[in-house]
Amino acid sequence: MRRTVQISAPAALQPLALLDDMKADLSISDNTQDTELTRLLLEASAKALKFIGRPLMQAQWQDTFMVRPGAAQDVLCLGRYPLVSIQSFCVGDISLTLEQIKDIPFDPDAAMVYPPDSRMPGWMPGIYAVQYTAGYIAPGTENAGTNIVPQDIQEAIRLTAASIWYAKGRDPNMKSESEQGVGATSWNVPSAGSGGMPQPAVDILTTYQAGGIG
Repeated sequence: MRRTVQISAPAALQPLALLDDMKADLSISDNTQDTELTRLLLEASAKALKFIGRPLMQAQWQDTFMVRPGAAQDVLCLGRYPLVSIQSFCVGDISLTLEQIKDIPFDPDAAMVYPPDSRMPGWMPGIYAVQYTAGYIAPGTENAGTNIVPQDIQEAIRLTAASIWYAKGRDPNMKSESEQGVGATSWNVPSAGSGGMPQPAVDILTTYQAGGIG
């Protein structure tokens, strides 16, 4: 049994893709549209986070586990991922030192925490409390390190922002059109529950939903 609570303040919404990349996608070289494009990136980022449906951005969390008697647990699966670092680890009333915490192996992508001694059969019965940092950092953040929002998520957000940009002044469901007497108009119907995002963006973000591979 696991209970997960956030112990840091919720992060303010930020664009999860870079303005310069968005401008390159749209072949825009001046700064006259920067304010509008930044707004669209924020809107697209909000749509993406809502669609993914799980906390994605870096924050601090505490998970409490109860390992029941008679059943050692191979791993402790934390509730938020990717796992960046562990700040505190308690077993009952005993708190591990920082040096002991450094010796605890974990899989950052899956947020799986393993016993520090490979000879142990698993985490023994008891109550475990783990405080940790997990999640991604918005691109362009100073000293972001390696935990930046993945490139494919950034691409999905730019695709969504671009679809909103191109929809200005025409039917947002129109995919393409041709001149009279030459061709026909086609329509881009958003997937149900996608929040109006284009299908290529939905395909990317689906893998980051709970139970996905992201």
